[in-house]
Amino acid sequence: MKRIATAISLSFCLLAAHADALQDAQAAVLRKDYPTAVRLLEPLAQGGDAVAQLRLALLHYHGHGVRESDAAALQWFERAARQGLPDAQYHLGNMYAYGLAALPADADGGRLAAQWYFEAARQGHAEAQYSLGILFLTGSGVEQSTAEATRWIEKAAAQGHADATAYLKGRAR
Repeated sequence: MKRIATAISLSFCLLAAHADALQDAQAAVLRKDYPTAVRLLEPLAQGGDAVAQLRLALLHYHGHGVRESDAAALQWFERAARQGLPDAQYHLGNMYAYGLAALPADADGGRLAAQWYFEAARQGHAEAQYSLGILFLTGSGVEQSTAEATRWIEKAAAQGHADATAYLKGRAR
C-alpha cells in the first residue's frame, strides 16, 4: 500500500513539473525569450506532449529561438496533429494548402490540406471550418460544392469568424 501511495505522489509531482515547464515555456514566448522557450519545450515535445509539439512547431515556423524551418515545423505539427490537437491539424493543413510541405511523389497538397482541415473542423475549429469551406468553393483537393462550402463557412461564422461572416453577408446581397 505504501508503494502505491508513493507512486501516486511521484506521478502528481511529475505532472505538476510538466505543467510548470509548459507554462514557463509559454511565459518565455510571451516575453520573447525564445531560446528559453525552445529549451523548455524540446524535452516535453520529444516526450510526446502535443501542446509542446504545437508550440515548438510554431517556433520553428516563425524562426523564433531556432532557425526558421518549414521541414521542422511540419514534423512537429504532424506529431501534434496525429494526437488530435485541432490547432496543429489546422496549421498542418495550412502547410499543405500553401505549398510549404514536401509532398510524396503522387500526393495532392490540396487533398492533404482538406483532410487535415476536416479533422480540425469537425472538432469545432473555426479557422479550419472556414478554410475547408474555401477549398470546397474552389474545388482544391475536394470536389467543388457550393452547398458544402456554405455549410462549413456558416459553422465558422456561427463562432464569430470575421471572414466567414463577411463572405456570407457578401453572398446575401
